[in-house]
Amino acid sequence: ARKSGLPTGPTRSFPPPDAVMDSLLKLQGFQITHYMSDTFVVLGDSQMIFLRREAYVERDGTQLQADSIRYHEASCRLNASGDPQLFDQGTVLIGEGMTYDTCLRRGTVRDALTDFQQGGVTWLVRGRGLASDSGSRRVYAAKAIITSDPQPVPDYHFAAGQAKWINRNTMVARPAVLYVRDVPIMWLPFIFNDIRGGRRSGILFPHFGLNDIVRPTRRYSRHISDFGYYFALNDYVDVSFSGDWFADRYVQLHGQAQYHWIDRFVDGSLSYSRMSQIDRPGVNTRIGWNHSQRFNSRTSFNAHVDYSTNGTLITRNSLNPWEVTARIGSSLNFDKRFSWGALNIGGTRSQDLSTANVSQTFPTINLTPSAVNITPWMTWSPGFTFSNDQQFHVATGTLLVPGDSLVPDTLPLFNDNRRTTMSLSTPLRLGRWNWGNSISVTDVMVHGRQPYDLRDTTGAIRHLLYGETFETRVDWNTSINLPSFFPSTWKLQPSVGILNTTSAGPFMIRNQFTGGQFIRQGKRPAFSVSVSPTFFGFFPGVGPLSRIRHSISPQISYQYAPGVQVSDAFAHAIDPTGRALNSRTDPQQTISLGFSQTFEAKLKPPPGDTASEKEPRKIRLLSISTSGIGYNFEQAKQPHHTGWQTATLSNTFLSDLVPSFQLSISHDLWKGQVGTDSAKFDPFLQSISASFTVTPATLQGLGRLFGLRSHPVAAPTPDTTATQCAGASADCRRYQGSSRIPYGPRVPGMGSGGAGGYGGGKGFTLGISLSSSRSRGDTTPQLRHAPGRQTTNLNLAFSPTRNWTANWSTSYDMGTRQFSYHSLSFQRDLRRWHASFSFNKTAAGNFSFSFNITLTDQPDIKFDYDQNTYVR
Repeated sequence: ARKSGLPTGPTRSFPPPDAVMDSLLKLQGFQITHYMSDTFVVLGDSQMIFLRREAYVERDGTQLQADSIRYHEASCRLNASGDPQLFDQGTVLIGEGMTYDTCLRRGTVRDALTDFQQGGVTWLVRGRGLASDSGSRRVYAAKAIITSDPQPVPDYHFAAGQAKWINRNTMVARPAVLYVRDVPIMWLPFIFNDIRGGRRSGILFPHFGLNDIVRPTRRYSRHISDFGYYFALNDYVDVSFSGDWFADRYVQLHGQAQYHWIDRFVDGSLSYSRMSQIDRPGVNTRIGWNHSQRFNSRTSFNAHVDYSTNGTLITRNSLNPWEVTARIGSSLNFDKRFSWGALNIGGTRSQDLSTANVSQTFPTINLTPSAVNITPWMTWSPGFTFSNDQQFHVATGTLLVPGDSLVPDTLPLFNDNRRTTMSLSTPLRLGRWNWGNSISVTDVMVHGRQPYDLRDTTGAIRHLLYGETFETRVDWNTSINLPSFFPSTWKLQPSVGILNTTSAGPFMIRNQFTGGQFIRQGKRPAFSVSVSPTFFGFFPGVGPLSRIRHSISPQISYQYAPGVQVSDAFAHAIDPTGRALNSRTDPQQTISLGFSQTFEAKLKPPPGDTASEKEPRKIRLLSISTSGIGYNFEQAKQPHHTGWQTATLSNTFLSDLVPSFQLSISHDLWKGQVGTDSAKFDPFLQSISASFTVTPATLQGLGRLFGLRSHPVAAPTPDTTATQCAGASADCRRYQGSSRIPYGPRVPGMGSGGAGGYGGGKGFTLGISLSSSRSRGDTTPQLRHAPGRQTTNLNLAFSPTRNWTANWSTSYDMGTRQFSYHSLSFQRDLRRWHASFSFNKTAAGNFSFSFNITLTDQPDIKFDYDQNTYVR
């Protein structure tokens, strides 16, 4: 306010009261008025009072200071001249001259300047003439200038011929012209705004662009969104209803209720949306619920529900590139902590918008009692888990059926499945020994076609087709981990366990091949030992590196378990096709080897650094993790078998030289079934994935490694603007804008800032991720170039200037040689304004261009231009 010449308080004050003043203030039945000036003149015959030079008056908390003040009691007229300044209950009003009627409580100020608050923002009002009635319930201004910029020369302002404030709740101005500096930009017939603070009922500002009023082409389809009403029912609950309309496309209705009880620790929202297509049949209903509640310090409940009846409509009509390929998810979680343990009950649900595939896990129960210390050397730590996983509408291929013509038709096949798992663990610690016990039960049901090729006793192949399959597995595992030896060097860990006769199946099983009856296998002892030492090697440094350390950590394990034969019925139950190598017997004398190695470097201290006691900085040059390879000597003794047991080998590379760098490579080692003498060692690149981020700090860090020094960069100029909610209440952002759960902004980057935020950034950020997968069975071009198997994702953000930011995100399918989506946005900081340009193309082919300029102090004051193109 001081920048614009509006004072924050009176500059004059009264001297300390003396005895006479104290006696006057104690008189009863009088209204007290303090006044002070250099010269005080009273004209008794004309009932007039003059305060000349540095006049100052205070009455009932209202202060008035001016060069001179004249009051005529008969006419109730008060005139103040010489830069009068009025301070009344937080309101500041200054001008060139002031006239006030004390009887009618109406006044007029020439060349006035005042302010008012809205949404945490201070608005300044200048007027050639400003008049107020009794109690300032109505204020009028002529030739008013309204702005929120406190600079002496504001960046923007609204010029209105007439303006009116009613009860400090409503502001109306007509006509209004928007100026940027002194250039007129827009003319409006009137401005109407509710300037009350906090939440209140009212009409939602609809969203539409200039081209929705004047169509640029005949083929352009008009649209309007967020047209509705908001109800603030009370301090805890609000409700809003709105609708969207897109010509010749769809009509959509929204309903949302929000609730928030701070003293009950309850917070959440409930939303409902219904989309009806106009150009073709189709209806989608979407329901959302977000809830968070804390019953007490030990009990809480959280819910996030998002359900859609027809995800295809969202994919077809969405302009959000990420929403088209996303999955909508739901989750429930209940936590309860007791003095003896903790209980967690929850569930999740995921729905694919494009394929209608649904995966859900409900319920999940985890009971974790506290460890029971039976004796100082004996501790019992039981645990219980239960989960129920279901999948619906899972694509399983196609079925050829006879058609009307010679060419057969294809029908897509789907199945539903359920997997219920329950496990109970009762580990027991006996001094330095750990005895583990666990029992698990798994029940699986699959509704769908399941073909099997079975070999009968004569050697013939019999094709069997099931319309529904089931399986129940019961398993019991126990082992004893002996005390470790050489924990600081070799890390030798022996173990003794009781294993199943064959590791290809559980202890007990029932399925369609057993006639629904349980059959079981036996148990056998197993002995294992593992060792994981770490070897170090040091190399001299180079450049800024003072020393390089190379560490190798091999993970070697050996396991022995005698071979025992299982029954033919059990082998047929776990492996009906007879392809598994260990379905009948599984002797183990296996050794496995894995590697993990790291190259670390210690940096030299900067030149002139005398703080020798400071630990030099260390960085990880390269880290390589190699998965284990196993060889079974007992399996190698069997006819037509080899001892190799590992089918794939993976390597993972990490480095601190490039932020977020990660490279994973997986190879299929054998051409054929691993473990058979017919398999040929032929490494085949199965999958590769890489991701890394490049920033200016990355380039500077690489330059420092080679002895290059960067010039110091001046600190960026701080942002001179603030968002609407700066310094406002916590409810400001909660009820700001028109987006509603589960629907987000129609286009990223629109509205109040988008994803890029306001202001300029620092340098640039480039994120790249690559992924490729293939198999030996990709023998046709259709399989080798299937969509989604070779993709590249790119995210680039940079600031070409201090006030410009740019963001580009895209995905490229190297198999189909097509871009999946594009999202390009530009953000411009215009001090009190924010402009954004957005270009988006979704995987469905929908394209949108949006331009938006918004007043940061009042986001409802904005200009939008949208150009959308939908795939028919």
